[in-house]
Amino acid sequence: MTEVLIHAPDTEPVPTAIPGKKAAASNWWKIGDVTVLLVYVCITTFTLQYHEKWADEAQAWLLARDLDLKTLWFHELRYEGHPGLWHTILWFAQRVFHAPYSAIGYIGLAFAIAGVAVLIFKAPFPRIVRWPLAFTYFLVYQYAVIARPYNLLPLLCFTAAIFFKDRKHPERLTLILILLAMLTFHGTIIAGCLGAAYLLEAYKCWPQFEERLRHKYVFCIGLMIALCGFLFFILKLPPDANFFFPVSDLAKQLQPTHLTKIIAVTSGAFLDFIVPSALFVALSLIWCISRRQYLSFLLPVASLIVFYSLVHGYAHHHGTVFIAAITGLWIAWPTENEQESFGRREQMYLRAMVGLLLVLCVVNIWDAVVVIQREYKFPYSGAEDAANYLKAVGADQRPIFGYMFGMNAVQAYFDHNILANRAYTYSHLAISSATEILNVAEIERVKPGYIIVSAGVRQEDLQPLLDSVHQPLVSDGYTLVHISDGYMFAKRAVYEREVYFIFARTRP
Repeated sequence: MTEVLIHAPDTEPVPTAIPGKKAAASNWWKIGDVTVLLVYVCITTFTLQYHEKWADEAQAWLLARDLDLKTLWFHELRYEGHPGLWHTILWFAQRVFHAPYSAIGYIGLAFAIAGVAVLIFKAPFPRIVRWPLAFTYFLVYQYAVIARPYNLLPLLCFTAAIFFKDRKHPERLTLILILLAMLTFHGTIIAGCLGAAYLLEAYKCWPQFEERLRHKYVFCIGLMIALCGFLFFILKLPPDANFFFPVSDLAKQLQPTHLTKIIAVTSGAFLDFIVPSALFVALSLIWCISRRQYLSFLLPVASLIVFYSLVHGYAHHHGTVFIAAITGLWIAWPTENEQESFGRREQMYLRAMVGLLLVLCVVNIWDAVVVIQREYKFPYSGAEDAANYLKAVGADQRPIFGYMFGMNAVQAYFDHNILANRAYTYSHLAISSATEILNVAEIERVKPGYIIVSAGVRQEDLQPLLDSVHQPLVSDGYTLVHISDGYMFAKRAVYEREVYFIFARTRP
């Protein structure tokens, strides 16, 4: 008999992963994703219960309520300066589902939840980044609780990031970019930048494309060009828009400089202070360059910052830069297969980027915690309280005069125009329709029962504004009978006061 010798291997066999355990671990991670989304829904829904809607929320609602779609799109939007996707959604909500004004917050929140769901379930970032990112200031509050068109921005931008690397189906990205461009002018800027970056990437692969795919690209480019023409047609400012209202020399002197605006928007979008925020943008851009995928980050972020430096860049607009940056990093983020082939240096850079995003999350979660606490304790706007007071005293049964843009937020709580000095419930942003200044002659002629002055101003300007209107109204027989206070929160600060002063006529 031949003896067979069996030699033991020099090394221990590497145990292979058990498929059942892998599936179980994956299921637990999915449960974690769902749990995070549910926590997000609970926090935002809770906060929404305490949010008092302000004038910008009401403006879109009133436009959708009082106008047909043709008038809305081809006449009124040119005074707004924004496309009307959000207005159209509200139009259908009111006409088809008979939604009351109280539903506007839930409509906006539904889109916000959808956007965060895409982030949690589809983003390429590790869960240590995805989960806290969902609870950052803009995603959990500013673009979730406050019902504005920006609530759709994360959903559309994150979906665009998913389709960005798909070179074989340009029609998918094109559809998302069209919706994004129809949302707001800021969305139009982001859509144009992402579209340009996508085409430059596709151009590199053009020789390998089949004829049918090339025709798809040509068709999609034609759609985007047609969209630009359409938006130019409906948004071309008319000569009587109040954007052209003459500004006094004093007002010009008080306007912030371009540099001040750049500092404000960069700080507000990221880490609240200019030095760390600028450092975050610079390091993120360097990392995107190292990934050879920097245009989708650089173009929208830089374009928005430049745009805000030229126009205004209010605090609630800063989040558009934040969302654009996250979208750009999403597009540049390596896939799992790419990460497996990374060398030591590339792995180190990726870990550094994860750490940088965690810093962004920590600061913005802190901002979110503070602002949600303040929403619970204090009114965001005095509009709801002012409307309740007017209803309680039956003020709408007599002529009422209202001044300044903030009156939209009061009008939305009534089913008719309660203001005798306005032709519309909403603010028609034409010079001829301006109701920013007290018209003493008109007041003396009509003798309205109540006069409301809304104040959306900085804290230091509130008392001077009250002083400027109090004396002439008291002299004309009016008494200040009610103050509805409000605070427009922006991160850990109050951006401006949202107060309503109600005067009643006490002398014939």
